[in-house]
Formats: sequence, C-alpha cells, structure tokens
Amino acid sequence: MKPSLLQLEFASYERYYSQRLLPGAAQLSYAGMGVIGLFLLADLWRLGPGPGFAGMALASVLGCALIGWMAQTMQHPAYETHRIHWVLWLGNLAMVVMMAGNILVLGRLSYLPMIVMYFMLGVLLIAPLVAPLAFLLPHLASVLLAGGVMWLKGYQLTHWLQLLLFSMPAMVFMLMILSVQRRTAMQSYQIARQNWLYATTDPLSQLQNRRTWYEAAEAALADGVAQARPLALLMLDIDHFKTINDQWGHVAGDKVIEQVGRTLQAHCPPGTLAGRLGGEEFAVLLADTPHADALLTAEALRASLAAQQVAEQDQLLRITVSIGLSSLQTDSLDELVREADRRLYQAKADGRNRVVGQ
Repeated sequence: MKPSLLQLEFASYERYYSQRLLPGAAQLSYAGMGVIGLFLLADLWRLGPGPGFAGMALASVLGCALIGWMAQTMQHPAYETHRIHWVLWLGNLAMVVMMAGNILVLGRLSYLPMIVMYFMLGVLLIAPLVAPLAFLLPHLASVLLAGGVMWLKGYQLTHWLQLLLFSMPAMVFMLMILSVQRRTAMQSYQIARQNWLYATTDPLSQLQNRRTWYEAAEAALADGVAQARPLALLMLDIDHFKTINDQWGHVAGDKVIEQVGRTLQAHCPPGTLAGRLGGEEFAVLLADTPHADALLTAEALRASLAAQQVAEQDQLLRITVSIGLSSLQTDSLDELVREADRRLYQAKADGRNRVVGQ
C-alpha cells in the first residue's frame, strides 16, 4: 500500500522541502527561459540579422536547453538521489553559457548582472536544500570556466580581477545566506513535523489516530478495489480493559495501550494501516492480503500479546485481545468495519482472547 502524500512529505527533511520548493523553482526556470527569449529579441533589434545575432542565438538556445534540463531534474524521480547537485551544476553551466555568449560574440558582459541576479534568486529559493559545499563547488567551477572563456578571448588581467572581485564577495554572501536559511529551515521542519505528529498520531500507542486512520483506510480501500487486490480488516479490543483501569489505575491502562501499539508496529507487515480508534479499540487494514494470510497475521498478533505482561505496582498484568477479521469484498469502509466489529463481538461472546474470522 502506498503511503499518503503527507507521510511521504514528512519522511525526511529533504523530501519535505522538495515537495514545497522545487515546483516553484521549476516555474522560475521556465520563466527564466522566457527572459532569455526577451534578451534575444533585444539582440536582434540591436545587432540585426547576422553573425553576431547568430552567435547570441546559439548561446541562448544552449542556455535554455540546460535550464529546461534543470527544471526537469526538479520534478523527475530519476534524479531524486542527487537532485540538488544536478540542479546546481546545470544552473551554473547555463549561466556560463550565457556569459560565454556575451564574451565571445559581444566582447562584453552586457547581461551579466541580470543573469547573476536570476541565478542568485533561484539559489535563494531552494536554499533549505542546498548545503554550502554543494553550492561552492559548481560556483567555483563556473568562475574558472568563465575565466577560461575570457582568456580565449584575450581579456587582460584587469578583467580577470574584476571577475574575481565580483564573484568572491557574492560567493561569501551567498554561503552566509545559505547557512542561515538551512538552519532556520531545519528548525521550521522540526516544528512542522511535530505538529503533524500531534495531529495524526495517537500519543499513547504511536499509531494513527481515528481521523487519520479512517482517511487513509478510505483511500487504501478505493485503491484496492480499483486494482482488484484483496484487503482484510482486523478489529482488536483489549480484554477486560475497564477492569485494568478500575483495579490498577489509568497509568496501568496507558502502559497496556502502549504495549499493544508497539506489538502492532512490530508484527504488522509493511504497508499496513494500524490505528487506535479510541479507548481500547484498534483497527488494522492489511493490504494485498488474502483471508487465509490475514487469519495467520491475526493469530500471531493475538498469541504475541497473550505471551506478554506489563509490570505495574510489583505485579505483572497479562494482556489479551479479541480480534474480529473481515475480508468482505466491498467498496464501503463502513461495511467492512461493521463486519469486522460483528466478528469482534462474537470473539468476546465466545470467551475472549481469540480470533473470529468466519
């Protein structure tokens, strides 16, 4: 079963900010290609048709190709492992190509401030994803490449010094900004993730809370029906939970709920949706699981919990659960829950600490 978009988004710091920042950065890249087109029109008006304009057009086309490739890396999963490195190198190469066009064709850097401002704006936009070293290496390479083009063109030493005087302070400034932005972004991510956990997770069992579980289960059921995949639902209820609370106190009850939550997380297969629906009641939706396999999983859960004890006031409390299993072929989650609930009540009526799945 695929995790929800929200779960994917909070899976890591990088994924969280990739979801938020890269689509906007890709749009900025496409806007930059439009600006390059305007520059080219200005060159046509100023230079007229001829070799000079042809050289600038070639540089513009190559620059746009690199920018378009960079925009694709922001969205294509093939680049996910080292996505930000691809973006920085391609962005720098695009900037160098545009600079080279100005140097080789016009003999001057007429659009350099605009090109650099656009590049810096893009870097600032994705700053939370950019480590200082990842920024420094491609930027140094771009300065060396630009210097190489200037050498080929026969620029004097004073022009080289101008390039360095322009580049180095800008590089140091950008590194300072990136460091602050990344640290601030990390703090914001921690706060956002904590708020998300509070909103979606039951604090005792560390499973999904009722609202989150129902939303995720509805989506999983629809996906399973669409792909004709078997699903099974387990409804669990802690036996004699009220007696535990009355006799040993709510602290003991909380310990039991925590232990049940840990057991469900440890024994449920990947892709399982496990949630605490309230009180002593839990729900487990098993994806791609035929009825026979679901019975085995339910029995393993029951046996594991029955073998455990919770220490409280120098006593050991035994945990047992009753489980109702439903593999009803339906597109209604309510029907699936009702059927599993009916079998859960049957398990309790038959003596508790058992699984009813027929």
